[in-house]
Amino acid sequence: METAQGEFGGGGLRLRVLGPVTAWLTDRQVNPGPPLQRATLWVLAAQAGHLVTKDRLIDALWGAAAPKTAEQSLYTYVAGLRRLLEPERGRRGPFTVLTQSANGYSLARDACRTDAEDFEQRLAEARRFQAKQDLPAWLRELEAGLELWAGPALGGLPGPFCEAERARLESMRLTAREDHADALLRLGRHQESLDALTALTAEAPLRERPRELLMLALYRCGRQAEALEVFHDTRRLLAEHLGVDPGEPLRRAYELILHADPSLGASPSPAPVAAPEEVVRPRQLPRDPQVFVGRTDTVVRLRALLAPWDGGEPQAVVAVTGTAGAGKSTLAVRAAHTVSDHYPDGQLYLNMLGATPGVGRLNSLDLLGRLLRGLGVRPEAVPSDPDEAAAMLRDRLAGRHTLIVLDDASGPDQVRPLLGLPAGNALLVTSRESFAAADDCVQLVLGRMQRSESVAMLAKLVGAERIAADPAAAAELADLCGRLPLALRLAAARLTENRHMPLSELNSRLRDERRALHELESGDLAVRASLQLSHDVLAGSGHELDRAAAAALCHLGVPHVPDATAEVVAALLDVPLDEAERTVARLVRANLAEPGEHGRFRLHDLVRLFAMELAERRLSERDRDDALDRVIGLYGTTARLAMKLIDPHRVHPPHEFAGCEPFALTGSADASTWLVRERPNVLAVAAQAMASGNQCLAGSGAHLAFSFHWPLVYTAHNLDIVTLSRKALEVGDRLDDQGISALAHGYLAQGLDHSGRYEEALLHQRAEVALRRTIGDPFSRMRALGNLAVMLTSLKVHEEALSSAREQLRIAREIGAAVGERHALLCVGSAQLGLGDVAAAVAACTEMESLAREAGDAMHRAEALMGMAEVHLVQEDHPSVAELYEKALVLMRENRFRGMEPRCLGRLGQAERLMGRFDRARAYLLETLAVAEKYGAAFWVGFAREELALLDGGRAAPDG
Repeated sequence: METAQGEFGGGGLRLRVLGPVTAWLTDRQVNPGPPLQRATLWVLAAQAGHLVTKDRLIDALWGAAAPKTAEQSLYTYVAGLRRLLEPERGRRGPFTVLTQSANGYSLARDACRTDAEDFEQRLAEARRFQAKQDLPAWLRELEAGLELWAGPALGGLPGPFCEAERARLESMRLTAREDHADALLRLGRHQESLDALTALTAEAPLRERPRELLMLALYRCGRQAEALEVFHDTRRLLAEHLGVDPGEPLRRAYELILHADPSLGASPSPAPVAAPEEVVRPRQLPRDPQVFVGRTDTVVRLRALLAPWDGGEPQAVVAVTGTAGAGKSTLAVRAAHTVSDHYPDGQLYLNMLGATPGVGRLNSLDLLGRLLRGLGVRPEAVPSDPDEAAAMLRDRLAGRHTLIVLDDASGPDQVRPLLGLPAGNALLVTSRESFAAADDCVQLVLGRMQRSESVAMLAKLVGAERIAADPAAAAELADLCGRLPLALRLAAARLTENRHMPLSELNSRLRDERRALHELESGDLAVRASLQLSHDVLAGSGHELDRAAAAALCHLGVPHVPDATAEVVAALLDVPLDEAERTVARLVRANLAEPGEHGRFRLHDLVRLFAMELAERRLSERDRDDALDRVIGLYGTTARLAMKLIDPHRVHPPHEFAGCEPFALTGSADASTWLVRERPNVLAVAAQAMASGNQCLAGSGAHLAFSFHWPLVYTAHNLDIVTLSRKALEVGDRLDDQGISALAHGYLAQGLDHSGRYEEALLHQRAEVALRRTIGDPFSRMRALGNLAVMLTSLKVHEEALSSAREQLRIAREIGAAVGERHALLCVGSAQLGLGDVAAAVAACTEMESLAREAGDAMHRAEALMGMAEVHLVQEDHPSVAELYEKALVLMRENRFRGMEPRCLGRLGQAERLMGRFDRARAYLLETLAVAEKYGAAFWVGFAREELALLDGGRAAPDG
C-alpha cells in the first residue's frame, strides 16, 4: 500500500473514513476535532457543493435526541472546521471553503477529498472493466479499492447519518470482496480465491454468494466432497438462523458439482454484480403518545443511555420499573420514538403480558419467535428449541442497530433469553418488578410525578381553562391521585364524563378513603384492577416468599400508618424479623413498596388504599384486630424501652401489652431517634385502636397513648398529648374504665398545663385526684396530688398547692417512692415561695437538688435549679437567676428534654433585660418566642412578647 502522503497526494484536505477517521492537509496529518465535529465534516463532505440546512445537520448528528444546545454546538463545530480548513482567515473570515447562508452551510466541492469517494470510483471502474470482460483490469481496480480500507467505516463517528453511511459502505465492501474472489476464480487463481472466500464466509456466514463461489473454488481445487459439504452446511445454517432454504443459484451450483458438470471446468462469462440480500427493517413501535407531560429528566436519561451523545454503543439493557399506573409503558414508547433514528435497522415492540389479567405471560419461545418473525424469518423456520432460537436472533442482529422494546415484563427471568445481544442493539424493558440484579442493565425506577407536571397533565386531558379556574383544587386533585399518570387519567375521565362537576366535588369524593378507588375507574380501566393483578401474581406464585409478600401487603392495610419497618411486618404476620425483612425486600422489588431511609418503607397512597380494601376483604375482623394489637404491643414495649434508655427515672402506668419483640435500640441517642421517627406511626395506631369497637383493642390503644406520654413531654409535643388524652378519656367513658379515665384526665391536664391553659388543666387534674381517692394504688394517688400542686401553683393558689404537695410527700415517704419524694419537695418549695417563705423554699429545693444529684436524675436536677432560680428572682438577684437557668438549660439539652426550654429561655431573657444586657436579652427572647410557638406553649409566647415590648420601650443605652 502507498504511504499516507502518496495516497492522499494533492492539495486541500484529505479525509480518511474507511477505518479510523484521520485527516491530512497537504503533507501533514491534522486533528479534525472531537467525534461530533468529525461527523459534521463528514456530513458536509458527503454532500460537498450542496447546501446542508442547519435542521438537516442537527438531525444528521443527533436525530430526534438533539439537545437544547444543538444549534450552539453546531456553531462551535463549524468554527473548528473553519480553523482547520482556512487557518489564515482568522475567526471572522471571510470564508470561501465552508460557507454559510441564512439556512445552513456548504462545503466547496473541491475542498475535501475522501477515500470513500476513491473507493466508489474504483468500484465504478471495476464494473466498467467487468462489462468489457477485461478480467485483469477488473481485478486490479477491485484490489486498489479494497486496499483503501483500514477498519470499519467511519470509525467512532456518531449520529444517524454516519450510522446509515457506515452500513452502506460496509455493504459495498462485502460486495467488492465477493467480486474480488470471483475475479480470482475466473482468472484461474483458484487457491487465492479459496483463501479469500474462506475468510469472507467466516465473516459473513449467511451471505449465499460467497458460499456459491467457495463451492466452485473447492471443486476447481479438486475437493468435490468438501464443495458438496459446504452446500449442506449452508442449508443447515440458513434453516437454523434465518428459516430459509438456499436460493436458486446455490442449489444449481450444488447440482452441477454433484454431477461434475464439464461446464465447471472453464470460467463462465462474467456475471453481473449481485445485489445484497434484502434486510427487513421492522417499525413496530406504537404511536408516539399525544398526551405526554413531564418526566423530562427521565427522558433525557433514557436518551443518553440508548443513544449516547458521544456516538458510543448504547446501553445493552435499560429497564423502566415502578408501581402499577406509574406510566412506564407510555414513557418507554416516548423514549423509543426519540431515539428511533439511532436504530436504522429497526425497532421491535412486544407486549410481554406480564401483568395482563386473564392472559398468560409470553414464554421464552413465544418471545423469540415473535422477534424473529418481526425480523423477516418465516414462521415455519423458527427453531422449536429456545436456545437455538436465541442463537438465530443473535446472528440476525449481528452488525445491526436494532431497538427492542419489551413492555410489561413479569421480571428479569422472562427477558433472560435476550440478555447478551450483539453490541449496537438495545433492550428497553418496562416492568413492575425490579431489574436491579439483571446483567448489564441500568434500571430507572419511576416514582410519582411532580405536582406541576401532574396539574399540566390534567390541563391537557380536561382543558386548561377548567383547571386554571381553580388551581388550588387542581393541585389537591393531583395529590389525591398520588401524582400517578393512570390515576390522573381516570380522574380526568371522571371530569370529562361530567363536564359540570367542580374539581372540589371530585376531591371530596377522593378524600373518602372508602370510595377513592371506586372513583378512579373508567370502563375496564381502574387503579384497583391494576393493583389487584400485582397482588394476585404474588399470591398465586409457587415461591413461598412471593406468597408471604402478598400476605404482607394484605396485612399492611390493617395499621393506618404513614410508613413502616420490617419490625412492623414481623408483628403483623407474627413471624421472625429476618423473615419479615426478606418479605419487605420482595415487596420493594415488586414496586409495591417504596424504600426509604433507615430501613423504612412506605406504600404509595393508592397502594395503601388498596391494601386497606384487601385487608377488609381477605382478613376476618378477629385477624385484623389481632394483627393491630401485635403492632400496639410492638410500639408500646419499644416506647417504654426507649424512655428507660433515655431517662430510667420516669414511671409508666402498668399495662400488659401483646407479646412482641421490641425494636433493637442500642442507647439513649438511638432511642431518641426512634421516638422521633416513629411518633407519627405511634400516634396513628393509638388513635386507630382507640376508635375501634373492640373494647380490648380500644383499651390497648389508650395504654399505648399513655406509654408515649413521656416521649411527648420530652419533645414538647403538647398538642399531641392533649389530642391523645381526649381520645383516651372517651375510651374510658365508653368502657366505663375508671383507671383509663383517671390516667386520661391526668395526662390531659399536663398537656393543657404545658400549653398555658391552666384553668382547663386544673379541672381535669381535680377529676383525676377525685378518682384516685377511690381507685388505684398509693403511687398513682401520690402522682395525681403532685400534679395538682403544680397546677395550683401556676394559678397562684399557693395554700392548697402546699397542702396537696405535703400530702404527696407523706405518701411518697410512706411507700418509699424516691422519685415522688423529689417531685413533692419541688412542689413544696414552689408553694412556700408563693406564700413568701423564702427560707422554706430554699430548703426544699436544696434538698431536692441533692437527692436528684445522688439519684442521677437529670430532669429533677434541672427542675431543682429552676426552683432555686425562682427564689433568686424574688430576691432580685438577677445574675444568680441567669446562672441557674443556664445550668438548667444545659442539663435539659444534654438529656434531650425540650419540654421546659421555653421557660428557661424566657427567664434568661428576662434576667438579661433586668441586668441591662439588652442584646443578649433580645436573642434569648426571640429564641423563646420561636421555641414556644413551635411547641404550642401559649404562656411563654405571651411572656416573650411582653418582655420584648419592655425591651423595646425601656432600652436606654447599648450593652456596656
